[in-house]
Amino acid sequence: MPTDAVIVAAGASTRFGPADKLTADLLGRPAIAWSLAAFGAVRDLGCLVIVAAPGREQEFEAIARDACPRACYRVVPGGPRRRDSVEAGLRACSTRYVAIHDGARSLVTAALIEAVIAAAGGRPGAIAAIPVTDTIKEVADGVITGHPDRSRLWAAQTPQVVLRQAWLDAAAMSDNDETDDAAMLSRLGLECAVVQSTPENLKLTRPLDLEIARLILAQRQGSP
Repeated sequence: MPTDAVIVAAGASTRFGPADKLTADLLGRPAIAWSLAAFGAVRDLGCLVIVAAPGREQEFEAIARDACPRACYRVVPGGPRRRDSVEAGLRACSTRYVAIHDGARSLVTAALIEAVIAAAGGRPGAIAAIPVTDTIKEVADGVITGHPDRSRLWAAQTPQVVLRQAWLDAAAMSDNDETDDAAMLSRLGLECAVVQSTPENLKLTRPLDLEIARLILAQRQGSP
């Protein structure tokens, strides 16, 4: 099914340090260019909407022009919170379903994006995620307060594909932010399907993540 996509690229990257993780060099390209190229290779992709920090629209438009020249794309300004940026992107889309992706997940593949889009069909949405392998503890004030069953825990990733209007309706219920789009839909009692991803679909959060991403991409490309 034709599906628009929103690439969220308006964050401040505070945990990454003084550098901008989205434009950091990743094997000769800005890190976000890898995400854009993956979406540009998706079958039946509609319009690709990049949500940039205000004032950086032209910068990201130039990156998109190089990374996915054959795709339909546009750049819109984001807001101070993730939900504000996602909403700005969704309002620039027109398809029933929209794929939402963090621009800092540079190692996403077209195959994973297409699998999540397919899983969302006929449902409120679908997300990429991986089973948790560490033992997780609930902690408050430095003290363990819970021991959740690891077998039921998954770590959410992006892309997350949602019914566009359902997300907007859920957002209108409260001005509170959410950490991801499945949580936003849950406000309406809508639960998303899960597509198992891999740890390679990591998010660039700290400088070490960039080094790991370089190694993974070099291996994919057959570099020694």
